[in-house]
Amino acid sequence: MENKKVVTIHQPNFLPWIGLIHKVFQSDAFIYLTDVKYSASNFQNKTYIQGADGKESRLTVPIQKKPDMLHEKLISYHPPNQKWKRNHLQQILDVYKKAPHFQDFFPLLEEVYQKEHVLLVDLNVHLIELILHYLNYEGETHLSTDFDTNVGKTERLVSLLQQTGGTCYLSGKSGGAYLEEELFQQENIEIVYQDFLHPVYEARNGKECIKNVSILDWMMYHPADQIKATLMKGKSS
Repeated sequence: MENKKVVTIHQPNFLPWIGLIHKVFQSDAFIYLTDVKYSASNFQNKTYIQGADGKESRLTVPIQKKPDMLHEKLISYHPPNQKWKRNHLQQILDVYKKAPHFQDFFPLLEEVYQKEHVLLVDLNVHLIELILHYLNYEGETHLSTDFDTNVGKTERLVSLLQQTGGTCYLSGKSGGAYLEEELFQQENIEIVYQDFLHPVYEARNGKECIKNVSILDWMMYHPADQIKATLMKGKSS
């Protein structure tokens, strides 16, 4: 019997929340969907971490207004945005410097921030790849722009699955509202919807974590192997 290959596809968000990384670890291959329109309502250039006051605090990557496509979106380094990288790192340092695993990950994060990324997508992919490597993701990753894709939301997904040898598409919970499931069925591709329950972990000062912030928060307080084991639970083979 042919082995099942689970593929998931998602836009590369900035320092993403746990739910996106969970979806990647539940898959054998992850495709960064980059050739789509930038959306200010999504988390393509912003994320949340724990703030000094114990509440959510937003980190934002400043971007230029044009062009509109995500894979062409330019980071802004013009005044008053020339110090955004320094500000991000200082905010992370102030909040997490006493966390048990701060020294394991923060120096690696600093290295990424020291790069002069021109495109937002390059920064986001670089950060996600760092997270996946740190957590020892054993699957493969691709960029959607590396493939020929069809027009149409579902047609594009089916095409990407076929070109990566996928036999099962792992969709987010909201996928059922727009996916044309019959197009997958015609190509003998199974659809599975993500079953994600946000982990509850001990964070700052022994308090319960704030949900829906960047996975960076979890990584600061708990070891990589423990996080990976949680992300892998229930993965279909």
